[in-house]
Amino acid sequence: MGNKTVIVDENLLERIHYQSNSLPISSCADYFDDYLNGQFDYHWHNEFEFALVLKGAVEYRITQGKHEYAPKVLRQGEGVFVNSKALHMARQLEPGTQMFDCEFPPGFFSLQPSGSVYKKNILPIIKLPVPGIYLSSELANEKEILDALYEFYELPSDTLGYELKCMELICRIWRHLLCLTADMKDFPRVHNSELLQEQRVRAMLSYIHTHFSENISIDSIADAANVSRSECFRCFKEILRKTPIEYLCEYRLSRAAQLLAGTDETIFHISYSCGFNSPSYFSKLFKDKCGISPGQFRLNSQKTHE
Repeated sequence: MGNKTVIVDENLLERIHYQSNSLPISSCADYFDDYLNGQFDYHWHNEFEFALVLKGAVEYRITQGKHEYAPKVLRQGEGVFVNSKALHMARQLEPGTQMFDCEFPPGFFSLQPSGSVYKKNILPIIKLPVPGIYLSSELANEKEILDALYEFYELPSDTLGYELKCMELICRIWRHLLCLTADMKDFPRVHNSELLQEQRVRAMLSYIHTHFSENISIDSIADAANVSRSECFRCFKEILRKTPIEYLCEYRLSRAAQLLAGTDETIFHISYSCGFNSPSYFSKLFKDKCGISPGQFRLNSQKTHE
């Protein structure tokens, strides 16, 4: 189990890397100190995700359409389920916060989509009209999920029958999730217009993630979704609660932070590769955003993993 940085492609889609091609499960510990300002911004993936706070506290946000579910503070021992393709983000509220993540694809159970077992046990979760569920130990099924996640976290990879134990834990987690959601009602209504806005945001984020190193403009961002400038601003405000330029700057800084923490590239090279016109301007923006210089951020990241 290793550290993970959220790396997304041009569609804001996180590509999950599995420890083994024969066992499509990704599990790792996230160290939030490695992220820009201790947070990872909105992203999504096809996989289902379960997360458990191991240390510290996290403010978690999940979005569907323009409905951002009330931010939830998750503390040690609490967790979250994120549905397939849901936009989500998190930021630490205490330095040194750690979270265990487990992701696996909808096809993990190797069941035929047309089969009755899939329709009864997997499809209801995929079609659940909520992007995620916060988990605490107050309800029995939630506690069972959290306990299984912690057991997963502590499971040594050299355990006899490790793969079978992983499959057993995933099935246990899923069974309790199915019981937990069986009686859920009163889901918020998401209008088609809101889903369209989300699709447009994804298209514009796709453009930003592909061209962030270039000198891009509001017009070019709007053109990526075939919308006007005003609609571009409206979509960002409704879905991400920020302007396109704010997102672009934060994304550039986030990519720079990933390079600072994970490579030996010079600050000079990182600044230009992330779309900044000069190293001094990049350093100023980075310090304004993080409170420390890029060099100190790199040093702090190295100390975290000593």
